[in-house]
Amino acid sequence: MKLKLNLYPVTADMEIKMAQIIQEAVDGRASVVEIAYGVATDSVKKRILNFLNKKEIRKIYSRLEKTDKGWGRIFLHFRW
Repeated sequence: MKLKLNLYPVTADMEIKMAQIIQEAVDGRASVVEIAYGVATDSVKKRILNFLNKKEIRKIYSRLEKTDKGWGRIFLHFRW
């Protein structure tokens, strides 16, 4: 199962949305979560990566993959 979250345009509750999609992935045993942040600035990408690198979030997923070409996306891979 693959879940998608579109964070473009940027909103103030990005962390809440990311926490919800990660919890949904855990509940449904998803294999991949795609977080699309679009053509946003580097500060938005840093904000997303800082949230995903928190200690309690980092131990949930197994691998993080970033794409920078064109439409910015981050893939979280889970190993169950």
